[in-house]
Amino acid sequence: MTTTHDTVNWTAGDDWQIDATLYDENDQPFDLGGAPVIKWALMDNANRRALDEGDVIITITDAAAGKCMISIPAEKTKMLAGGRYNDVIRIIYGGIASTLSYGLIYVVADPWQLAEVGAQQAARLYRAA
Repeated sequence: MTTTHDTVNWTAGDDWQIDATLYDENDQPFDLGGAPVIKWALMDNANRRALDEGDVIITITDAAAGKCMISIPAEKTKMLAGGRYNDVIRIIYGGIASTLSYGLIYVVADPWQLAEVGAQQAARLYRAA
């Protein structure tokens, strides 16, 4: 069963952690035993992947209760522009792919990354003058 999580507000350049509980078609916790493939992606407003499973660490924290943790390191989030995104969790179990969760994430651009970019641009302009 696909569920929608509450809207989340995060800052690019921070470490992100998602503590997810996944549910089956009967609204019961999805048993994550048996080593299913768990995929996570962050989609931008144009439905392009901004981050995907290669950028994250996914850990099953309580298989019987359908719980997993998705960790996204700061070095991956810092490149995100501020804006509206959607994240999606999909599992592949026994050859069947199911999207179990999605939701809205608002991202504030990394304020320190912006300052660094601004300083670099100012230095280039100063040298050009």
